[in-house]
Amino acid sequence: MFHSTRKSAWRRTALLIASAVLAMTMLAACGGDKGHSLSFKDVSDGEVVATYKDGQVTQAELDKYLGLYALSQPAYASIIEVPEFKKVLLEQYVSYKLLGARASEDALKAAREQVDEQLKLYQDFKKNDETFAAEVEEKGITDADMATFLLLNAATIEHLNAQVTDEDINKSFETMKNDFTLVTARHILVATSERDPATQESKELRTLDEALALAKEAKAKLEAGGDWTAIAKEYSDDPGSKEKGGLYEKQAAGGWVEAFKKAALEQEIGAIGEPVETEYGYHVIQVEKREETTYDALSDENKEQVKSAAAYSYLEKFMTEDMPKQELTITLHEAEAEEEGAGDAAAGDAAAGDEKKE
Repeated sequence: MFHSTRKSAWRRTALLIASAVLAMTMLAACGGDKGHSLSFKDVSDGEVVATYKDGQVTQAELDKYLGLYALSQPAYASIIEVPEFKKVLLEQYVSYKLLGARASEDALKAAREQVDEQLKLYQDFKKNDETFAAEVEEKGITDADMATFLLLNAATIEHLNAQVTDEDINKSFETMKNDFTLVTARHILVATSERDPATQESKELRTLDEALALAKEAKAKLEAGGDWTAIAKEYSDDPGSKEKGGLYEKQAAGGWVEAFKKAALEQEIGAIGEPVETEYGYHVIQVEKREETTYDALSDENKEQVKSAAAYSYLEKFMTEDMPKQELTITLHEAEAEEEGAGDAAAGDAAAGDEKKE
């Protein structure tokens, strides 16, 4: 209930943006080479909305990318038309085109293999979801368009990964190793709200002050020698642990929300800590054991996370050092401003005409 959440498989292929910061996710490697292209088809004509040293972007090309981005990241669909966010996505698109073009033949081959599998997941998703399929059709997006979108991401990631050295991975692991620390802890969650499993609507259970009072009450009973099994059943709103005496055994700390993770990593072993507030309510936590994990003991998926974080430093370097040399010029906002001005003028003319008629 209070763990971090993850997106569906094919949607994880997109590189996310939060404000102007690019955050990378990894693609699963499998499939065969179908020769997917790094460029969209039939988008070279029409108004140019951006120019840079190595090329340009047309409005049709940008519209195609934005439509695909909205499909892969629906949480951002409602703000894609916000001018500043659209500008960030346009800069992202140009950076992917540039980085993808730098990928070696081996990197491109690996990227195309990944896209084969991701495209199949996408097609299956579309086949089984009529609403999604209708949205794809409405946006005029073909499977070839989606393959290009996925390849832009995959080629960028493969190119950046190719820059990563063993030294980079070691440094990255040192900064992330706490996330892989295995923690055994008992906890009671006194929630402020709950989500209806059928409708997914959230309803309030109690105020934050009420939750804190109950958390302190549970803590006092535990410190007085109360039984975790009985008290967790009485007070906890966490379905994942309340029937097990609040126990979470050998959980990676990085999987928990930030405030809970901090307590799990820093709280004195065996002590029942002060209630910890998270977005879910208040937690009473007792850490029983912490076990540091070495890099060699990580799963393949976790090793990929470490490598991805190392590759991100090369992305940052590209954005701060190489992108400025491209002299990117965006005329998108000017065109939009002209359209808005024309619309305002038309509206003004229409209003003036109405006044004359009166």
